[in-house]
Amino acid sequence: MKTVIIPADFTADSLQVAHVLARNAQQKFSIVFTHLFHVADDIQDLLFSTYRKKEYDFVSEDFWKECHVIKDVYSNKVHSIKVEFFYGNKLAAFKNFLDANNADFIAFSESNGIPKLSKSSLDALPIIKKAGVELINVDKIEEPANTQEICF
Repeated sequence: MKTVIIPADFTADSLQVAHVLARNAQQKFSIVFTHLFHVADDIQDLLFSTYRKKEYDFVSEDFWKECHVIKDVYSNKVHSIKVEFFYGNKLAAFKNFLDANNADFIAFSESNGIPKLSKSSLDALPIIKKAGVELINVDKIEEPANTQEICF
């Protein structure tokens, strides 16, 4: 089974990426929604910060409800959906995050981009393009000319 990482801002645009993947997938897969956050360099920030708890506030109840809808509607294709945050400053750390989540693909919408959630958010698009994992731009999947096929 394949795993797809979706860099997300936990809005309808993020969910649309998952919908396009589920409609066009050829086999069952898992989804991991993620957002990339910069880690503070200051030791006091690291010791006394509760930033890892606050990030889950960005994931609304409506977002989770829609995740359950996706899983129910596409139950023959979507095995699981979860949210995992990435905290780091280096590409190597992001690659480790991808390995830990058994990522086969990273899916995104180039037209929607990946908006930042807070001042500690990283600009995800340049990082995912350098990650060494196959990218799926969902904007190109459902175009009439279909320049990109879904690979799973």
